[in-house]
Amino acid sequence: MVTSFSSINTSTVLNESHNGVILASGTISLTLPNASTVLGTTYTIKKTDSSPNNVTIIGQVDDEMNPELLEQYSYITIVSDGSAWYKVAEFVAVPEVESQTTIRNSLGMTFQLIPAGTFVMGSPIDELGRGTDETQYTVTFTESFYMQTTEVTQGQWEMLMGENPSSFTECGLNCPVEFISWEEAKAFIIDLNAMGEGAYTFPTEAQWEYAARSGSNKAFANGNISNTSTDINMDAMGWYDSNSNSTPHAVAQKSPNNWGLYDMHGNVNEWCFDWYGTYPTGSVIDPTGPPSGTNRVLRSGGWYLEAQYCRSAERSYGSPSGRDIDIGFRLLRLH
Repeated sequence: MVTSFSSINTSTVLNESHNGVILASGTISLTLPNASTVLGTTYTIKKTDSSPNNVTIIGQVDDEMNPELLEQYSYITIVSDGSAWYKVAEFVAVPEVESQTTIRNSLGMTFQLIPAGTFVMGSPIDELGRGTDETQYTVTFTESFYMQTTEVTQGQWEMLMGENPSSFTECGLNCPVEFISWEEAKAFIIDLNAMGEGAYTFPTEAQWEYAARSGSNKAFANGNISNTSTDINMDAMGWYDSNSNSTPHAVAQKSPNNWGLYDMHGNVNEWCFDWYGTYPTGSVIDPTGPPSGTNRVLRSGGWYLEAQYCRSAERSYGSPSGRDIDIGFRLLRLH
């Protein structure tokens, strides 16, 4: 996990107390200390403002004298080995890719605009594999929101947190991070928000299902379910017991739904914001779930579950401190 954060907007001589992430803004210079005095110290220096101001790092890093950060969200990670400063990571940002529908951040996370609207949450009583906690009710969202197009990957987690807790590291950095508790995912969100490039949170259970359905009122975004264990529509949309070979897979390998979201059915279960509880009745506007509870909601199903447990309306839950080899998450971006 990131050691610490420092926000600096005036020229400064760095020291051991700055060890961690340095969020720099304005036209400033950050002078490196003698490498021999700070053995093992790591600085990740990131430019956070959008002005034409430059952040200049005074000193030699590898063979470069006085490297500069020119674009917002550009960063460099350097480490002292006791004799010199070495570059271990660098991100040269281009202006944030943002259109009417899509936002991409410096960790490579892409977010798709989900339009405001109304839908029927839950499942009809004749849906194959239906659970007793899926009683239908009407939900209205008064504002649009941005949903991450994939689950958070191992690479994205490792880039921010500095380690990889996944059980399936051999799957690769583009596979979903898993074996993550709700509380650990919350810590990731806090660190991501501290980087200063947008506001992130968990999707609510209602936002998750609305985004998963992407306009469909069927069991899956691409149609009905015909078999509780193995289903042709599920085969096209995600990884589950019948096609996963008992392992998660790299994100975005199956078909996206109508709103460009991948793996909303299967691959790994995804934490939601809500406490698990009984659905309300009637019509609800912008629901956020019960005010308290014991367990947090999980959605999506996973690589070792049958088709019925990967439906849009399927509900599961877990202790906020609990982990499992098929539990990950995706993020919602507020702006």
